[in-house]
Amino acid sequence: MSKPFSLNKYERLKSKKEIDTLFLKGKAFFVFPYKVFYLLHTLQPESEPLLFGITVPKRNFKKAVDRNRLKRVSRELYRVRKPVLKELLISNNQILHLMLVYTHHKKMTSAEIEPAIENIFKKLMASMRV
Repeated sequence: MSKPFSLNKYERLKSKKEIDTLFLKGKAFFVFPYKVFYLLHTLQPESEPLLFGITVPKRNFKKAVDRNRLKRVSRELYRVRKPVLKELLISNNQILHLMLVYTHHKKMTSAEIEPAIENIFKKLMASMRV
């Protein structure tokens, strides 16, 4: 079992097959500045209940430094709030694949992004309780 506030390699959404399935069969909603794609499954033995990925389009930010900073800030805000969502998934016997796509054309600070991540978590938890 990992530490509650970590974001390890096995908790990241990296498989092309899983990402394609997420975009084809998953649900989506928009919370500025993110488009959120998610897919719920039933929990399998020996599988991680929460897989996460983030992308920042090269079309909007030409410099890798800018893209990497936005991803780093977003991952950190996600990592801190993750344990609550993970506990809910385990108690509901579900797996969640989650992908955030940054859609805004301008760089935002951590303080500006934080309310968006909060809203994303609220919407995800509300959709799991239904």
